[in-house]
Amino acid sequence: MIDKELFWELRQKALESEKIENSLEDVELLEKAVFKRLKKKRSIKKYKKLGVSKGDLNEIIELADVLSLDAIGGPSNMEIADNHPEWCNNCGRCCKESSPIFIHKDEVNILLTFNSDLKDEIIPNVLYPEHYQFKEDKPCKFHNSDVNKCKIYDSRPQVCGNYPLMLVERNGKGHNIVNLRYNCNYAVLLVLEKSMILFDEAIKRLKDK
Repeated sequence: MIDKELFWELRQKALESEKIENSLEDVELLEKAVFKRLKKKRSIKKYKKLGVSKGDLNEIIELADVLSLDAIGGPSNMEIADNHPEWCNNCGRCCKESSPIFIHKDEVNILLTFNSDLKDEIIPNVLYPEHYQFKEDKPCKFHNSDVNKCKIYDSRPQVCGNYPLMLVERNGKGHNIVNLRYNCNYAVLLVLEKSMILFDEAIKRLKDK
């Protein structure tokens, strides 16, 4: 369904640039979780006459998890995520397991304006000293475990509001990639949606041949 040479080129470039953020094990576990859902949403039997196989579904998922669709004329990761806030099931894992919790230098003043008591809870970021992070995490000190909600939700750091998307620098520009956690419902459904978009476009092209 997808040109093999183009597929491997795109996937390899994406994995190389994101290997720090997403381990190979995380990627594989998420792909398995997405596959279980995709085969129900897009039946292989229905398109068997077009030559669609199980391997095609796997390749589509492997491309969807590492490629932002705006690179090929589709919606960006952020555009898709913004349209589906309901995908978050408030499990609280991102609050309990993320470290460090990144705070951009330009948002520190905003955080302190609304939460002046945070001044002793913010320290220079270990990896990016010009930016900041919370002193305590895993779990985040501001996560209310009783109700799985944030105590400073309305003024939380941008990295928290954007999750499971993470902003990374590539070729001097910012890009939102998916934090590929198989146990994050938001991440799984985001990659599933991207996979369905890629699948439908591939089917359309097969029918037009």
